[in-house]
Amino acid sequence: MDLAIVGLPLSGKTTVFKALTGGHGSASADGRGEAVGVVKLPDDRLYKLADLVKAKKTTPIEVFLHDLPPLFQRGAAPSGPAAETLARADALIHVVHAFDRPDVPHPNETVDPDRDIREFDAELMLFDLGIVERRLEKLEAQMRSGKVSEREAAEREIALLGRVKALLEKDNPLRGELTNPEDMRALANFGLLSLKPMLLLLNVDEARVSDQVAAAEDAQQKHGGPKTRGAAVCAKLEAELAELSAEEAEEFRKDLGAPEGGTEAVLEQARELLGLLTFFTAGDKETRAWSLPVGGSALQAAGRIHTDIERGFIRAEVIDWDKLLELGSHAEARKKGVLRQEGKTYVVQDGDVINVLFNV
Repeated sequence: MDLAIVGLPLSGKTTVFKALTGGHGSASADGRGEAVGVVKLPDDRLYKLADLVKAKKTTPIEVFLHDLPPLFQRGAAPSGPAAETLARADALIHVVHAFDRPDVPHPNETVDPDRDIREFDAELMLFDLGIVERRLEKLEAQMRSGKVSEREAAEREIALLGRVKALLEKDNPLRGELTNPEDMRALANFGLLSLKPMLLLLNVDEARVSDQVAAAEDAQQKHGGPKTRGAAVCAKLEAELAELSAEEAEEFRKDLGAPEGGTEAVLEQARELLGLLTFFTAGDKETRAWSLPVGGSALQAAGRIHTDIERGFIRAEVIDWDKLLELGSHAEARKKGVLRQEGKTYVVQDGDVINVLFNV
């Protein structure tokens, strides 16, 4: 899972990055102004399964975080490495300035999260509109000089991009408007930023730390949608807590009335925004968590593990993670007839423990 952290200047992006990575992200690489961090997605189920099978290695899902420099400064669109990172990202975390601190004034003088969200979306759509218009110009030239087969393909692309252009000109972020899988596949390589799923992360101050849930709900109500989710965090507090021991951090949270697992909740919301579930493979050599789109099949799960396993798929042995813990072993589950035998089209459920039988 690749997440790009974006936002207006002085929104607290880097503080959010430090909080999410526990201060262990890399420094800006090669002078590009981008920092990269890898976070292991916490999941108690994984470690319970690993203990059960006495796994030598435990591998959680990894989240790659990219802290990008402010985009669209002085009217310039992102380019070079920043554009590449944005195109590759599965989703954007838009950090919104929702704190009131004299030492970090808002660039627009007043704190107004709704305004900032609208303005940033407008920049994303303007960027996308430029991509679409340039591509349409090339296609129109191709229509005049290309072969018949090329013209037919160009006509289909022009029709799609025409619809996209109309949406953008009406100030509609594409992520809330385009849902057709064929359209999404056709647009996959364009790097359209307003098409990316968006986590709107309100960065609140310590005085509002107990109101994070209400702030997130307000953002969700005003700006949420199928691919847009509201969330809130006090990045300054979470970055400070990341430097403490677990016991000290817990005590500090209680004193401030801060909710548990602030940064973990942000990562979990990003996972849900992307429509991902978690399944497990549990062996004594390695017990591992894997992500898969909701609705994914056993064959797709096999492909996540290894392409050879997908190619040689015979069947999958499946059991709920908590049922496996209850019974104590795969052998006992098999003995009691609880270990299910599923085929390629089985729809994987969150928390499934899967063992794929294959032959290559």
